[in-house]
Amino acid sequence: MKKTLVVVLATLFSATLLLADATVEQKAQVHFGGFLGGVINVFGGSRTHEGMNSITVVKGSRRSTITGSSEEIVDLVEEKVWRLDLDRKTYTVVTFDELRKQFEEQKARAERSSSQRTETKPEGPEYEVEISVDTPKGKQAINGYDTHEVVTKISVHEKGKSIEQSGGVVMTADSWIGPKIAAMHDVAEFERKYFQRLYGNSFSSADTQQMAVLLATNPAFAKAMKAFADKRSSFEGTPIRTTLTVESVSGTEQPQGESSSSGGIMGGLLRKARRQDNATANRSELMTSTVELIKATPTSSVGDVEIPGGFKQR
Repeated sequence: MKKTLVVVLATLFSATLLLADATVEQKAQVHFGGFLGGVINVFGGSRTHEGMNSITVVKGSRRSTITGSSEEIVDLVEEKVWRLDLDRKTYTVVTFDELRKQFEEQKARAERSSSQRTETKPEGPEYEVEISVDTPKGKQAINGYDTHEVVTKISVHEKGKSIEQSGGVVMTADSWIGPKIAAMHDVAEFERKYFQRLYGNSFSSADTQQMAVLLATNPAFAKAMKAFADKRSSFEGTPIRTTLTVESVSGTEQPQGESSSSGGIMGGLLRKARRQDNATANRSELMTSTVELIKATPTSSVGDVEIPGGFKQR
């Protein structure tokens, strides 16, 4: 009786995680600004030149993403992640519990580092966000989808001051919006469930994906990314292509050589970029990225989300 109950509960639990089939192909391209960006762009390979394609497949409780010679398979029922090297035909496996532990360790290190900085530096300023949305008349057919243009500009600066005074971050997203695409929704829903299983309700998938960036930059950039993710979720339809430009703004009230829009490593790189490029006015481009949907279908197969034969665990 007890064994039967366990099987029934497991079946019901698994059923709540099943998602519709989906296969999505996208292309992403990233360019970095400044002197260092020039070096990265030269040696960054296909991702910074012609861009890199990725294929994401959702089948039931599993999701596979292939980018270049790497593949990641996630299983929400088994709570495991397999990372494959497609060239060497090898893979590693990590459990959700191990990922949670790694996250907690990284979080603790970040908190200790933040605490040490707080002891030697005054508390940082409050930031406010300004958002504007423009809908030009432009229309394009992109990869078979009819789209219209939506330009979103997000400025983050110190509360009570203009961005020209305090400095900050400006993000501009030029999005071409097409019809609602079910496969894209299913992939996004899988990611939401995945991150919720890992970290609970504290983080959305967008929040978690940004953590690495947020650890390297200051709250201004964090607020800009969060505001953009929230605004994007309100669009009617699916973004088929989005070009995102991130600029750092140096304020007139900042001490010479400092940048309130970025801290630590990022601030140093931006200052070097300005010296090398002799950036005009007070703005310096940090990064430009373009993500484009190539194809999306509501189909997939079991073989798409399984480890191919002949692969060995390492």
